[in-house]
Amino acid sequence: VFYIDPKKGLSGLRKVLRLVETPRTIEGVDIAHLGGNQTVASLVQFIDGLPFKPGYRRYRIRDVHGVDDFRSIHEVVARRFQRLQDESEVFPDILLVDGGKGQLGAAMAGFDDLKIEAPTVIALAKRNEELFVPGHSEPLRLSRHAYALRLLQYVRDESHRFAQHYHHILRRKSTLGEN
Repeated sequence: VFYIDPKKGLSGLRKVLRLVETPRTIEGVDIAHLGGNQTVASLVQFIDGLPFKPGYRRYRIRDVHGVDDFRSIHEVVARRFQRLQDESEVFPDILLVDGGKGQLGAAMAGFDDLKIEAPTVIALAKRNEELFVPGHSEPLRLSRHAYALRLLQYVRDESHRFAQHYHHILRRKSTLGEN
């Protein structure tokens, strides 16, 4: 466990991502499945660098069969942002996708297909903690001690935890025959 300074993390993100304003809202998306069965997605929301549990959402992936994280990310991004747009809700300042270049491309395709202007969308790959940004062929590599990276890791890890938790609930229900 390492210390996260949300304020420094957010101002670091503003600098690294060259944003006009310091971001306040970050949403993180992750996919969970077991061999392609019962694929689910989680969406976590952070406000001012801290988890905002009432903003958490869970999704059962409907339109993807088998293991396809890219199509699953596309589906959840499209569903989430179509709903936000339909209800005239405010988009998050940053959408963080768990994964690399492929996951980032899948998320961006979700916006393109809906003809919705995307917020700042980034992907964080766990292997080397590389940050993928649209329009950049090479990932950004932040210092392992950077507050911005620590904040993104916190969001990513929380979305992963939440997705796994939901997946375990569904798996337990199907195994035990619960409703």
